[in-house]
Amino acid sequence: NTITVTPLTSVKFMKSKPGAAMVEMGDCYSVDRAITHLNNNFLFGQKLNVCVSKQQAIVPGQCYQLEDNTSSFKDFHGSRNNRFTSPEQAAKNRIQHPSNVLHFFNAQPDISTEIFNQVCDELGIKRPTSVKLFTGKSERSSSGLLEWDSINDAMEALAMMNHYQMKNPSGPYPYTLKLCFSTTHHAN
Repeated sequence: NTITVTPLTSVKFMKSKPGAAMVEMGDCYSVDRAITHLNNNFLFGQKLNVCVSKQQAIVPGQCYQLEDNTSSFKDFHGSRNNRFTSPEQAAKNRIQHPSNVLHFFNAQPDISTEIFNQVCDELGIKRPTSVKLFTGKSERSSSGLLEWDSINDAMEALAMMNHYQMKNPSGPYPYTLKLCFSTTHHAN
């Protein structure tokens, strides 16, 4: 038996309950994992309360503009950044508990600590305390580990930096930085 795992299909921020959102997952296993890994963690100074909704699906309904001028509803079904669109893609992903170390991949080939520091400064997040580059894996892109002082700092970095568009000096398309929690507890 193969289960197609699509963790996130859509998100709707609640107008009637500021600070709350509904997140529709592809299956009940993804919901259980989200609750297990994210509930009671802190993100941007707020404690996450992740629980099962009484509703079976998100109904887009009337959307409104959030404070940052984005829509209160977003559908992720067709997103190229969804790493769980097929059983083959889902099998490549290892679901990890949040940690203070993030694995990065698909970064520009000349990535450096300085570039990561510039990106963090631009996004208004803490800089990593340690950067480890994996060498010899690929000439087309870079990968490695980023370490922060705390799980909270790494979670905020993942929330802000995942899918960041990095410059591609040798082509028309940017590198889309990918981040995930690492099994390693130290980048060095």
